[in-house]
Amino acid sequence: MTFEATFYTAYCSTGCIGVTATGIDVSETTHHQGKRVAAVDPSVIALGSTLEVRYEDGRTERMVAADTGGAINGRIIDILVSDKDKARQLGRQTVGVRVVD
Repeated sequence: MTFEATFYTAYCSTGCIGVTATGIDVSETTHHQGKRVAAVDPSVIALGSTLEVRYEDGRTERMVAADTGGAINGRIIDILVSDKDKARQLGRQTVGVRVVD
């Protein structure tokens, strides 16, 4: 499936506490059990699903659908990164998303 990818950090000026919607503490990491954390629309991808994401440059990465967000509706995936500079650098991308399990 084709998705629009955006990138986020665990902290923001209001409302962000470093814990995902599924209860994972990401205050000091971007990964959970070896997979990068991503926010999804749970009506499109079930929370807890393992995903394979293919970036525009051809790289692939395993992720876990472990978070949600108010702006994450439909085919949008918000990928957790370490800091705001990295999020800005990555911008918005069109990515391929495959649900592995």
